[in-house]
Order: sequence, then C-alpha cells, then structure tokens
Amino acid sequence: MITMSGPRAVARRYLSEEHLWPLARRYRALQRPLLKLRALGNFDLDALAKLHGTDKSSWGHGYATLYQRHFGSRRRTVNTLLEIGVGGISSLHGYETPAGGQSLAMWSRYFPHAHIIGVDIHAKAVGGSRISFEQGDQADPNFLQSLIDKYGQFDIVVDDGSHVGKHIIASMEALWDAVVPGGFYVIEDLDTAYSPDYGGGPPGTPGTAAALIKEKVDATIVRDAFRPPIAAMHIYSDIVFFEKAS
Repeated sequence: MITMSGPRAVARRYLSEEHLWPLARRYRALQRPLLKLRALGNFDLDALAKLHGTDKSSWGHGYATLYQRHFGSRRRTVNTLLEIGVGGISSLHGYETPAGGQSLAMWSRYFPHAHIIGVDIHAKAVGGSRISFEQGDQADPNFLQSLIDKYGQFDIVVDDGSHVGKHIIASMEALWDAVVPGGFYVIEDLDTAYSPDYGGGPPGTPGTAAALIKEKVDATIVRDAFRPPIAAMHIYSDIVFFEKAS
C-alpha cells in the first residue's frame, strides 16, 4: 500500500487496487536507499522489516514498532526465536510455494546472536545465517514436541501461522512450557478471531485467539491458576504479547 496517509487516501479514492500496487512498488523502490541507511547497525526493526518485505512493517500491520518496544533492550541476549508461519512469494501471497522467510531474515539481523527457527506446513527453501526451517503442522503436538526436543527452550515464540483458533490454542498449549522464564509468546493477526473463515465469530465465540486471551486473563488474575504463570499481557490491535514470569 502507499504509506503516506494523505496521498494514500486520495489514491484509494480514485484508483483501483490494480493501479495502486505498481505505485506502491515504485514508492518502496524509491525508499530503499533511505531504508538501508536507517537499517545500519540493525537497530531499526521497522526499516529491517521493510527491507526484507515482511508485512510486520509499518507498510503492513505495523507490528515491528511494537516488537522493538518489547524486544529492543534484549537484542543481544535472545538466543532462540521460533516463528510459526514462513510466508510465501511475499509476506502476503504465494504461501504454497518454496519461497518465504521474509521475517526470518529480519529477525536474524535484529537479534545478532539468535538461532531463528521457522515452521510452516508447506516445504520452504529458506535458510541463511543462523536460520533453520522445520516443516510441520502447528496443531500437531508430536511435531511441536519434536521441535522442543531438537532445539530446547525458546526466548521468543511468534505465532504467525494459520490464524485458525484451534491451531493457535494447540500451539500455545504445546509450546508455552518451552518458553524461557522472562521470555515472550506472541500471537499475531487477532482480528481473524472474529472471522468464520478462521473458525471465528462474534465476541464470545469459543475456541478463538480472543477466547484464549480472555481465558489467560482469568487464569492470571486467579492466583496460581495458570502454570507457568504469566507476568504480563500486552494487548494491542491485532497482536498480543504474553510475557512469562521469571
């Protein structure tokens, strides 16, 4: 999308998506030299997200600024990050191809000492410095346990997978114990909890990511009801950060 709010609003009023995409690609190409400067030192996560083409940037969902808010102080201490969902030709399209890994490349630059593990149900030809890939179903507890057996504990887990409620719940149930004390478990794209296409529905529909969050709120408030306990929940539009107690 075109990122400047004024021109974007005008463009969307008068142009179709067919005409908007070429303009957006041209705009992003013009931005690349500036983004490379901003990304020097790998401190600016939004610039890295834009350079690598992940929809976590402010050109997409805008999650990168939130990730930097919570993870910026621990860039050099994160040892292992697991991300469910590797993407496709872009971060938005072509999921069933061997392409992908936009956000994995971003994470590997942002966390200079971390091993980055990507998981996807489709086979992916991704790799790079400190990047590994595992093919499997995020709702399969045996597969998830095999990840724990192979890689041990995770400083950060990011669920950007199918966005289907029952899959999200299955992943967190299997992986929460493997998050290190003080680590984070993140679930993206929470708006799908209200979409029938992802097993969701109106507020109060069971078995969704929104229902999971509400359950964890109750379990956190009721003393010792949730183990290992959650130290804090940071809930934003479309994304939640569960911070594990130390």
